Amino acid sequence: MNLDRIRLGEVIPDRRPLTISKDASAAEALEIMEEEGISHLVVIQDGRVVGVIAAWDLMEGFGSRRYERVLPKRIHVSALMSSPAITATPDTPLREAMSIMLRRDVSSLPVVSDGNLKAVVTETDLLKILANLLPEGREVRELVKDPYPATAPGERIVHARAKMLDTGARVLPVVEQARLVGLITDMVLARAFMELRETSDFRYVENAVRRVVVDDVMVEDPPRIGEGSGVGEAASAMVEAGLPALPVVRAGDDLVGVLLRKSLIRILSES
Repeated sequence: MNLDRIRLGEVIPDRRPLTISKDASAAEALEIMEEEGISHLVVIQDGRVVGVIAAWDLMEGFGSRRYERVLPKRIHVSALMSSPAITATPDTPLREAMSIMLRRDVSSLPVVSDGNLKAVVTETDLLKILANLLPEGREVRELVKDPYPATAPGERIVHARAKMLDTGARVLPVVEQARLVGLITDMVLARAFMELRETSDFRYVENAVRRVVVDDVMVEDPPRIGEGSGVGEAASAMVEAGLPALPVVRAGDDLVGVLLRKSLIRILSES
């Protein structure tokens, strides 16, 4: 398969692109993402693509003091979105699309033709399409990112959020005595901060936020992959989990590190 000759238009998923108006509320954006099992939405104004809003943007915004006196349902998508959107066209070669994602550190590309949104291609889509190109015999342990930031059940979510923002990590393994016990994602924290701001008096919201710890909101028994697993198996597990990274463990669920989805995309882009 020649990735320089195959165009996005030949392989783009046959599904309706999910969009949201720039004037819609950020709270609505989160509801759609959770309902659809996605982590981003293309932002539209007058039928044109003007940006992308991701779970990361919602986590950052809902947890920010900038909006501590504003309910999430009063925050417009346009205030949090990334703009202008990084896009591709149906004629963009697959390898170039992967290169754009890696270089610009994005996990999705709106596919636009003549100013109109045709589709959205994600890293997960590329793994589904190209997983058979991953090299046999290559193990996850070769790609593990270690050291990688982690958190603990008793850490406050404000500190977990700060750790994610400082490092760019979209997931944080939750570790207790070296064992993986949970997972925190940008989506999980976006939901936690939104609910706290919606249910707390704004005069006391910061105190309420600081009382919540990771153990209160983390995903328990999260997806994981063994360090001796092959990269093809890891790709399948990552697609099924719908996560940008998976904890890598050894026997006893001791955390080894994290496998990034982008590490698999990089292998494919170089194949």
